[in-house]
Amino acid sequence: MARFSLLLADDENIIRNRVRLMLGSIFDIQEASSAKQALEEASRGFDVVILDIMFPDGNGVDICRKIKEKYPHGTVIISSSMETLDAWNEAFEAGADSYLEKRELLNADPRKISLMINSLVERNKLRKQAEEVNRKQAKLLSVLTHEVRAPFQALLGTMELLKKSDIPRNLAQNVDRMFESGKQQLLFINSLLELLRLESGVVQLRPFLLDLNLAFNQSIQTLRTFATSKNIQIEANLDTKAPKVLGDLGQITRVMNNLLSNAIKFSPLGGKIVVNSSEYLRQHCQGVMATVVDNGAGLGDEELEQVFLPFHRGKARGTNGEAGSGLGLSICKEIMDLHQGTIDIESSLGAGTTVRIWFPSVQCGNSN
Repeated sequence: MARFSLLLADDENIIRNRVRLMLGSIFDIQEASSAKQALEEASRGFDVVILDIMFPDGNGVDICRKIKEKYPHGTVIISSSMETLDAWNEAFEAGADSYLEKRELLNADPRKISLMINSLVERNKLRKQAEEVNRKQAKLLSVLTHEVRAPFQALLGTMELLKKSDIPRNLAQNVDRMFESGKQQLLFINSLLELLRLESGVVQLRPFLLDLNLAFNQSIQTLRTFATSKNIQIEANLDTKAPKVLGDLGQITRVMNNLLSNAIKFSPLGGKIVVNSSEYLRQHCQGVMATVVDNGAGLGDEELEQVFLPFHRGKARGTNGEAGSGLGLSICKEIMDLHQGTIDIESSLGAGTTVRIWFPSVQCGNSN
């Protein structure tokens, strides 16, 4: 097993000698006694750098920042005799992976220091690998988005032209069925690609300070025609004094669209759906809770346990025979996680379903 390379940068000769005696049998050590030399040596690449915080010709925090800019997955440990919180904060803000006071470094068991260094190096290597995988996934998703969706869009466009043309009635019916089937498949493809993008970390939120009621009202207006077609009433009780949250309006609206369309899909003809929003304290954190309540068929305990799993489809179909993709609630869960919020479902067979989503307020630091 190859030994890790270690750059020891410290202007005090006695410190370098002590550390070499401690760790020389474990790591391949190269030394630097000045800020200039530390940067020159670091440019050659090392698995780990132990870096003094102060040099006569420079600042270890600045050196750390420069090393991390060039080698973001390199491991840098700042060592200092300055036992202050400010020094600790400056080190980590510059990207340091750890901070050791000099007395800790010189008096600790070498095996302990070695274990810490190995853990940090391996963690950074795994992080690098994960980022490379994510980049490859992003590229693959970009290709799939174009190569898979484009043919369906072209096919639907052609069928729309056929629907408007003068063709025999029996052929027109077949075209209608093909068109509806194609639309459903395209919706499924779009949902699948969106879930994959969310799971892979490709999707980046575009957050700004917003009133959640804006997203809720937008969703209600979008789906009101669908509700009216089933004679379903949507009642909205939205708290206008609820705190604002830091969120992505488009993604939050996507969550509400999924939840509300599910409620409409599984509610009986002539049924009622109630959408509520209110200020809500969760785990000592102030935020906004929204609920979507329907009086539909409901879910059994077994289904509730699987409801957020991708491709899970409930046994019941919509009251007009609608079928879902099995991806909507999985997408909702991913989006809520990105917002550091929560989503949970309460339901029982024959008694309807209540879905609750909670967002932390800005005052909570957008953390639950």
